[in-house]
Amino acid sequence: MKPISKSIVMFSGYIALGLVIIGLILCRLKKKKRERVEAPSPCKVASVDDIVDTKPSFTSTDFKTDVSKSDYSIYSTESAFVPSSLVVLTSPIISDLKFEDLLSAPAELLGRGKHGTLYRVIFENGMVLAVKRIKGWMISTDEFKHRMQRLDQAKHLNVLPALAFYCSIHEKLLVYEYQPNGSLFSLLHGKQPRRKFEWASRLKIAAKIAEALAYMHRELYVDGIPHGNLKSTNILLKNNMEPCISEYGLMIMDPQDPSSSLNGLNSMQQQTKGTSTNGFKADIYGFGVILLELLTGKLVQNDGIDLTSWVHSVVREEWTVEVFDKSIILDGASEERMLNLLQVAIKCVNQAPESRPSISQVVSMINTIKEEDDKSLVYEP
Repeated sequence: MKPISKSIVMFSGYIALGLVIIGLILCRLKKKKRERVEAPSPCKVASVDDIVDTKPSFTSTDFKTDVSKSDYSIYSTESAFVPSSLVVLTSPIISDLKFEDLLSAPAELLGRGKHGTLYRVIFENGMVLAVKRIKGWMISTDEFKHRMQRLDQAKHLNVLPALAFYCSIHEKLLVYEYQPNGSLFSLLHGKQPRRKFEWASRLKIAAKIAEALAYMHRELYVDGIPHGNLKSTNILLKNNMEPCISEYGLMIMDPQDPSSSLNGLNSMQQQTKGTSTNGFKADIYGFGVILLELLTGKLVQNDGIDLTSWVHSVVREEWTVEVFDKSIILDGASEERMLNLLQVAIKCVNQAPESRPSISQVVSMINTIKEEDDKSLVYEP
């Protein structure tokens, strides 16, 4: 072989060896980068969409909760937050709270939905708050502020008020008092050993929710602000186990998709959402579903079976008693009053929005049932 040919072969060998070494180095760097991404700092939240559910305890149709016990902070360098002030509403609890305090405090990730994330934020003084972080709500800053101010004016004992809020073009924060007893959903369907939930308590909760919803509808009808996403995960339980409607008025809609849900409404609510009037009728439907959950103890969606469809099919076959949660039957609940409440629920989930009763009519029907139940307790030997 000629010297020139030997040189070319040798040079080619060096080039090939160099390429192999470079390839190995790049693979090593890529692996390290991937490891860093997969193991984020426990005190940061990259963004709403990057949070992964790691320990789901139960799943609703919209929201996964108890997904992680790690500590986070609401703020991150990737966040869309911009320098701004936290708007504190009429609340003495957090009158001195600063936006920077909220962002820097350790936060536990409680749940993540399609459009928002929920945190429990713990402060050095022991104060615990719940913070809802919302992305993708295409509402102007002025409109959002007006909405929050109107909601703050329409106060009811059984509606959880926002204590403060932050608003930017891309993201919004809502601050609430933390409710440690969880939701009606968790009480009915949670994986933890279920506490006794007798008929009288269920009827009382139904009446309280209906009365609170009726008040909010009266106060906010002119403003066109229904709840927009009424379901058992949004019924929280106070320390005394009083029900409390949360996230009232937080309607999230993709304007490009007219059939999209308002933060996870079921299909019937999706069909009835088009105007604010239909939004109020959608609330009636949502309340009817909550009544069915209270009566049956069953999930709204379970293995592809829709609760409202199942109830209708059972009632159609005249197996009505089969609908009810066996635990309240064993508790000695009146079959007549359970049937009466079932009829209220069926009226609320009527597929035709205009055929559903008004919330004031619902309150009247439920209070009649409750009064009869209370009388029966008084006259029992």
